[in-house]
Amino acid sequence: MRTIRLRHILASAFGLMFLFVLWNNERFLIDPQSPRWVYFHPIRWLLLPHGTTGLIALGMGASQFSLRLRHQYTSLHRLFGKIYIGATFVLAPVAIWMAWTFSPWFLIPFTIFQATVLMVFTAIAYICIRRRDFKHHREWMIRSYSILLIFIEGRVFMAIPILSRGGMDSVVLVNWACIAVTLFAVEIYLRWQEIFPSRK
Repeated sequence: MRTIRLRHILASAFGLMFLFVLWNNERFLIDPQSPRWVYFHPIRWLLLPHGTTGLIALGMGASQFSLRLRHQYTSLHRLFGKIYIGATFVLAPVAIWMAWTFSPWFLIPFTIFQATVLMVFTAIAYICIRRRDFKHHREWMIRSYSILLIFIEGRVFMAIPILSRGGMDSVVLVNWACIAVTLFAVEIYLRWQEIFPSRK
């Protein structure tokens, strides 16, 4: 019987969250009559590169954690990794541009921080793999992808009625909380074996 591991549970959970966000938050992208286009009209041409590369990064990043792809299809694993890097270095600057020209002032620092951290973590992961430092490459890829997933996490939490009623105050609180909890949780996960070494 195949063992269900933590990564399988997390992958399933984030997969369901991703589908929820697509339906609940991003459905307007395929509906030209959606009233949300009135709100996004000033940055409509920036949504295409940001949304497309964001979708690519989410897919390519998820593939990097497949053990079968990593071990049996190494060339494909490397290709998907390069595509992920390229996508993050498009979506992050575009996100900053969108925030700077369109978002409320109090959301600009968060967007700049998240986008910058995403690019820095991704760049470090790339430097590590160029040095064939596989252990640290894996760790920095996990950090990079976890920052990317905040896009999904924040929207899921803002769908909770008690939070959505808070408006922009809740958006700011939820986004910064997602960053803080994500960075903390990822470090605990990566250092778990060092903190609690198994006794065999």
